[in-house]
Amino acid sequence: MNSPVSHNSLITKSSNNKQLGAILSEAGLISAQQIEVALRDQLRNPEMRIGELLALRGWIKQETADFFVEQWQELVKQEAKKPLVYYFRQAALLDEAQIEEILAEKSKRTEKVRFHHVAIQMGLVKQQTVDFFIKNLLIYGNGKKYSRKSSFATPYELLKNYIRGETNFQRSQLKKIKLNYVTLKEVNLSHSNLAGAQLKQANLNNSSFKQADLSNANLEKALLKEVNFESACLNRANLTDAHLEGSNFKDASLREADLRDGYFVNVCFQGADLRDSKLQGTNLQGATYDSQTFFDPGFDPTRMGMELV
Repeated sequence: MNSPVSHNSLITKSSNNKQLGAILSEAGLISAQQIEVALRDQLRNPEMRIGELLALRGWIKQETADFFVEQWQELVKQEAKKPLVYYFRQAALLDEAQIEEILAEKSKRTEKVRFHHVAIQMGLVKQQTVDFFIKNLLIYGNGKKYSRKSSFATPYELLKNYIRGETNFQRSQLKKIKLNYVTLKEVNLSHSNLAGAQLKQANLNNSSFKQADLSNANLEKALLKEVNFESACLNRANLTDAHLEGSNFKDASLREADLRDGYFVNVCFQGADLRDSKLQGTNLQGATYDSQTFFDPGFDPTRMGMELV
């Protein structure tokens, strides 16, 4: 069995060593699903770099990959800073025609507005991308080495470790991580912080989230067959239309969780707290509960096909 991996091994490295995939992910230029596909492409084509593979699939421009590989570290170190539009042009995130379009729109405004605010409003640059450039080049610049304030793993680092065969990620700090549509089967994320995580339509079958914090997580339409959620916190989690056949929610808290239209056949709810949860359309056939399970007053679990043990 693989040895446990602490969250420190998943943290993005300092700017000098940060890998391209992690940078692009943090800048909001690629999604977790795109990272997963590119990393699997790289297994089949080890001679190719991640930036080339992302560019081949049309998810970024090759010029954008080259910018972060060849120029980014030096730009972060430079004390003299340039306007954001310069960096967006250098990174091929905006071309000359788009810049002219933004400037024309900006000139029409009666109120004073920044270039990047107009670019965001026009849908040409993401807020996340702007925040990334400001944080790295303007706030943490001035010759100082950039260091992350949070210890949360990036989707790139997590998926890279998983695709290389690692499955034990206990005690990882993954708050608000975006992993929609990815495959992470048979992983151990027990005792991890996944509060607010985005896991829509993710395949997490046969995984363990024992004592994990999944409060406010989005697990809509996720595949969660035979997953261990024992003593986990899923308060206000979105589990609508999720498939959870045979999963274990023993002593878990699901207060205000949205379980509508979920497939909870043969699930264990012994000792679980389901107060204020939404259960309309939920298939609970064969799900078990006991005298320690909490339901809303007036709720009859037997009418839902649940069994008292």
